[in-house]
Amino acid sequence: MDLSTTYMGLKLRNPIVVASSGLTKTADQIKKCEQAGAGAVVMKSLFEEQIRGEASVIEQTDMMHTEALDYVRAEIDMLYGPHEYVDTIREAKRNLSIPVIASVNCYTSKWWTGYAEQIEAAGADALELNTYVYPYDMEKGSYAIENIYFDILKSVLDHVNIPVSLKVSPYFTSFGNFAEKLDQLGADGLVLFNRFIQPDIDIKSLTSSVKPMFDDPISYTHALRWVALLSGKLNLDIVASGNIRTAEDVVKQLLVGASAIQIASVLYQKGLGVIQDLIDGLQQWMKDENFSSIDQFRGQLNEINDPHSNAFIRSQFIKTITNIE
Repeated sequence: MDLSTTYMGLKLRNPIVVASSGLTKTADQIKKCEQAGAGAVVMKSLFEEQIRGEASVIEQTDMMHTEALDYVRAEIDMLYGPHEYVDTIREAKRNLSIPVIASVNCYTSKWWTGYAEQIEAAGADALELNTYVYPYDMEKGSYAIENIYFDILKSVLDHVNIPVSLKVSPYFTSFGNFAEKLDQLGADGLVLFNRFIQPDIDIKSLTSSVKPMFDDPISYTHALRWVALLSGKLNLDIVASGNIRTAEDVVKQLLVGASAIQIASVLYQKGLGVIQDLIDGLQQWMKDENFSSIDQFRGQLNEINDPHSNAFIRSQFIKTITNIE
């Protein structure tokens, strides 16, 4: 039975990808993911702040003379450059046979994009841009927010030849239009969706904090809906991410057109053995349904191929609310 899939032109032995997380920080951890059965691994993100540093002079680069700017950049290379990150890529690629996808968590197109070349030179098979721009600024309209993503993508594509994907949130005024523009700009993949760390309040100490969320059903349905609506319409590959916990969840995302599946939260809770559970469950379902390869059923229920595709938009809402059968 053929469980292989293609994502951004990369051949994966199966569609289970370990998402960027603390589980993919070191070469040894990445090797364990491969041994557990993963089809590919996304490395723990290199954060833009780690490269940009905190020096106030960095925020004033527009006022600098070119030579001064070059000097400051050289200093940043020494102090904040992703040398350990690049070394991890090299070590992982020496010891792994599955694709290794680097990840940068970014929110501007300044400073760090040149490091994308180092990531490529180190042997990364692809680069995932985990772009984190929360739309809280009342001075910025939707176009201004979207343009940040477009600028980041264009800057990176100018620096590298490896495939580039974006992992984004669903917080856009017109997500379909936004995704289409990313496709037109040359993105190779789109990961739906990343999740922001959620805030919490301690009512005794009257303090705020943040906490990770390991169980978020809404994120799963968001991905299911948008994978179904976009797959088959865009040239780029789409990966589903968010609260995917069972083989049934994997099958559903493939049916609506996902090229691969990213998981992390369930691995934190249950361990790397979950990867093989998902693979075994997928294989059993394919056997039961007489499918010998993923390509035979992928996208069968997306908006293009499903005669009942209105379930992903307004008609399903009307039926549910008005109890119409």
